[in-house]
Amino acid sequence: MSMTAHSQRGVALLTILLLVVSITVVAGAMLASQKIAIRRSGLLFDQDQLLQDIDAGQQLAVTLIRADNKLNDTDSEQDIWAQPIPPYALDNHSINIELRDEASRFNINNLYQNGAVNTAALMVFQRLLTQLNLEPDIAIAVLDYQDADGEVYQDGGDESVVYSQQRSGAVEGILPNQPFISIDQLQDVRGVSAEVLAALRPYLSAVPYYVPINVNTASPELLASLMDGVTSEQMRGLTEMRRKQVLPSIDELWQLPILGGLNEEQRAALTPLLAVDSQAFTALITATDSANTGQTKQRFATVLISKTTTDDGEAKNSSDANNNTSNNDNGNDANSIGNDNKSKKAKSIKVITQRLWAFRPSF
Repeated sequence: MSMTAHSQRGVALLTILLLVVSITVVAGAMLASQKIAIRRSGLLFDQDQLLQDIDAGQQLAVTLIRADNKLNDTDSEQDIWAQPIPPYALDNHSINIELRDEASRFNINNLYQNGAVNTAALMVFQRLLTQLNLEPDIAIAVLDYQDADGEVYQDGGDESVVYSQQRSGAVEGILPNQPFISIDQLQDVRGVSAEVLAALRPYLSAVPYYVPINVNTASPELLASLMDGVTSEQMRGLTEMRRKQVLPSIDELWQLPILGGLNEEQRAALTPLLAVDSQAFTALITATDSANTGQTKQRFATVLISKTTTDDGEAKNSSDANNNTSNNDNGNDANSIGNDNKSKKAKSIKVITQRLWAFRPSF
């Protein structure tokens, strides 16, 4: 009996040990799972906080452009949006905003609008390529990449035969035939190597709607592309002048001696391509979380902000001006107010697209 009791006690002890080991293993697994869940929850919280910071930065950028729009009808390097924006700090988080004027560049989507080729824009783009010592035929390739037909511009043959793609952006040599959404897509265009794209990047934009070139912010190279026989060095006089005196209208541009050689027909063709204000801005927003020393986290976003004229706003301004005229006892003052209100066009300022980045994009 004693041997049996001893054996039973041994089995019971072994069973208890097995249970303890099992409970320990299960508890360890639960603890590890809980740590992972807590860590995941913390990461999600941090990411959510950074996304909230980006949204706040986006609103700050829009507010800045709206505030500047109330000050004048032009956009220039003297405006508040063009000045360095100090980082906005809140506890261990900071938000940094950089604004870029897309109208200071040539919008490649201007080449093809409303089902038709903009020949004046095409000529400007070709001259810009020449200014940069690049092949002007690249402009035709860029146009064919976005226009709706399958033929090379001016009956140059079948696009799928003439244009061999450099990357996998097109299937079996068929072009997308749609607007560009990014300058990086130019790598898919015939004749645009990595070196060519690097040379073009500072002078081009890919805004999904028509954006005139802002003569108050455009580079000397782009301004020199408005007409034949002009160099960027000759246009540096204009860029120096506008730092002191902003061009209030395109009519003022034609009065400059360097552009005096343009005839009425040439001016009429170029005028729709030009403006003294900007209709598109890109904001680069950097959200930084430095709560944990040595483990700074960052998220980036690029935000396209449009600033376009609204017909409804113009109608409202005109109505308000008429009301001011009828309610003001001084007729001359009332007419002056009415004319000022009519001349200032209402602008719609809003976010068009937002793109998140895990790393800082080229800007």
